[in-house]
Amino acid sequence: MPTPFGAMLEAHALARPAHPALAMPGADIGYPELIRRVRRCAAQLAREGCRTPGSVGVAVDDDLGNIVASLALLALGVPQIALPASDPMPMRRQLARRLSLAHVVVDDARAGVDGIDTIVLAPVAVDGSAPAPPVAPVLVDPDAPAMYATSSGTTGVPKLFAHSQRTVGSRASQIALAQGFAPDERVMVTMAVPTHLGKMARLNALWCGATAILPGTPSPSAPSLIELCESLRVTYLQMTVLQARNLLLGFDGTRRLPPFTRVFLGAARMPPGFPRAFESRVGGRVFDRYGTTEVNLIATTWPAGDEGVPDAVGRPAPGTLVEIVGDDGATCPPETIGEIRVRSDGMASGYLDDPVATARHFRGGWFYPGDVGAVTRDGVLRYLGRKDDMMILNGINIFPAEIERVLEEHPAVGTAAAFPIPSSIYGDIPVAAVELNGRVPADAPMLVAYSRERLGVRAPRKIVVVDALPRNAAGKVVKRALAEMLALRRSGG
Repeated sequence: MPTPFGAMLEAHALARPAHPALAMPGADIGYPELIRRVRRCAAQLAREGCRTPGSVGVAVDDDLGNIVASLALLALGVPQIALPASDPMPMRRQLARRLSLAHVVVDDARAGVDGIDTIVLAPVAVDGSAPAPPVAPVLVDPDAPAMYATSSGTTGVPKLFAHSQRTVGSRASQIALAQGFAPDERVMVTMAVPTHLGKMARLNALWCGATAILPGTPSPSAPSLIELCESLRVTYLQMTVLQARNLLLGFDGTRRLPPFTRVFLGAARMPPGFPRAFESRVGGRVFDRYGTTEVNLIATTWPAGDEGVPDAVGRPAPGTLVEIVGDDGATCPPETIGEIRVRSDGMASGYLDDPVATARHFRGGWFYPGDVGAVTRDGVLRYLGRKDDMMILNGINIFPAEIERVLEEHPAVGTAAAFPIPSSIYGDIPVAAVELNGRVPADAPMLVAYSRERLGVRAPRKIVVVDALPRNAAGKVVKRALAEMLALRRSGG
């Protein structure tokens, strides 16, 4: 029988009562105090009707209040979904309708969703100064939905799936093992707490008895982020590649990351040489992470780094099986490029109300994220991009990552994005857009010649220099927007 989340908090409180569960600028909250806050919050939510089986949306903007409310719902056994008030209202309404939410928990009544009962957290509900009645652990069905999550959908409608109490715990344990959590780990994540990924990163730390950092601002500047890592003694810093790139660009050299801070990146491909450039200027040790919301962490370069392998995202996480398969579904030998498929005990089993996407991504006990890669003979996973992004030029398969890697090795290029222009004669004509870093002069014709020398027929036929590549909230380049921009330029619009 798996352990309920509340029981894990109780165990940490008994074993290390003085150990901080949460750390914020100017204040620490120990596990006993966190439990008191969770109990008071659970009492209010229960009084106001939060009971199984009805699901609840969490739209609490305050970091501490959001964590406490989510833990309270886990303690009550009530399924929940992150419903950040910063998200567009149509998206929030759609998710609320799809899950038939019974309530939305907020700390500001304006964050509610029309037509759904709103529960406004009372300040006393998250106050840990007074005793609170215990909440009986709820684990009637450990495999029932506990936390819903979303993943991007090709139609613009998010794919929706559930984590159970069992998978919440197993995922947290897997991440701790895969990334070497120490007993006194202090975890800071730059993603906002009200988002699902930002919340889960903190809950993972709490499950493992670590200290979750609440920095007070979702996007601190480079100097303030380094200051937070020093003052809050952050040992584990998780960022997106875009955030790390901006930190590097904004670094003024006056203060480096402390030597005890390890940096884990994800959400986008790292440019060649980025870890070494970051470490030499900003400090810390940089490691890559590759994963999906459906599966959890799939691979990481901790502790060995990229091991000299181009496009490496590391070795599979404990308990995760990774294979490369061909178009016929057969397993490919080492070094062969093919589609990545993954199997893990903590992965989702399908999408809610989307049988087409479920059939596409979940097959035979495997999850197919739609990515292309290869595994070296030594077991290192290489990530080469999305399967849908592969270009076929006159029968030649060209992966955007190979073009991007070559361009980003040029001293003038900061970031590159390769994508196809369709042709009725040739198939996909590879082109690229680049951001220059300003260190050395370069222009598009120079970069075309440079890439042609190194890639031959796989080189982009056209390169466009842009001030900034279009990116989504996770920092990933939106190649569809680039293709539209290039088409507009060609038409003279």
